[in-house]
Amino acid sequence: MSTSDRRQRLLEKRPRVQLYSLVVLNSYILAPVGKYICLPVLNCYACPIGTVACPVGSITAFVMVPYFPFYVIGMLGIAGLAVGRAFCGWACPFGYVQDLLHRIPGRKFGLPRALDATKYVLLVVLVVGLPLLLGNPYDFTGTERVVFEAGGTWDYCALVCPVGTLQAGVPGLIANADFREKASWRTASKLAILAIVLALAVLSHRSFCRVLCPLGALMAIASIVKLPRLRTDQGACTRCLRCRRTCPTSSRLVPENAGEGEATSECVLCLECVRVCPEAGALSASLGGKSLVTSGGKTSE
Repeated sequence: MSTSDRRQRLLEKRPRVQLYSLVVLNSYILAPVGKYICLPVLNCYACPIGTVACPVGSITAFVMVPYFPFYVIGMLGIAGLAVGRAFCGWACPFGYVQDLLHRIPGRKFGLPRALDATKYVLLVVLVVGLPLLLGNPYDFTGTERVVFEAGGTWDYCALVCPVGTLQAGVPGLIANADFREKASWRTASKLAILAIVLALAVLSHRSFCRVLCPLGALMAIASIVKLPRLRTDQGACTRCLRCRRTCPTSSRLVPENAGEGEATSECVLCLECVRVCPEAGALSASLGGKSLVTSGGKTSE
């Protein structure tokens, strides 16, 4: 088997890598030590079997004290430089859930790129702004903020996060009578948000990642300067636009807008564009200048 064939087979294994990540990050195998590790994936700290800490919840917890989250920002910055937003495309459990839901047959639609700015507003207001101004006067734990408080903190985890609802809120409500007794309007609103997010994932690919994920906003900022790169050979490209149609975050800019770069900051480096490209050598991905994978011209859309 040639090197090119092996690299193409690697691209076909992305769903398997995502599944492994989902299992490892929710197997409790590294806890409680793993709860001190922040990886750039959205996986709720309050989940009973969660392995690692959530960067969004960790930043909010630091800000409420208030302390500057040097450790969390440093981890995200290193990840952004080293692999860009590849964690979003290859390792985020909730990203994988969205990918699976989008496979459900039915009518699909894209979202306007203008909506991508919403997650930056959520980052500024609910992850940093209000937690900094209002703090945590009730001294709620992370789990309490996610699951059931009625008059507590005003932050992303407590008010919006559908991942926390799915991984911690729903199991807690099912298994714990105390949680059910203390459920509030926030609980109902977060369950509604979760239902809407899951329904949108079926209809519009990675809609949550693009619009509502503040971690996606953080990683887009952290990966402004990054080692991974996509490159289109304009001479080999036939303008079939398969790369644009298959992009889960609608981030591809080429071939029409080649002067603006290969993709917007929404690119999660899933490399689906390289996988489906029918022209040998037309599209390639590199890391620090070293070629990782090149379109082989043998795959179908």
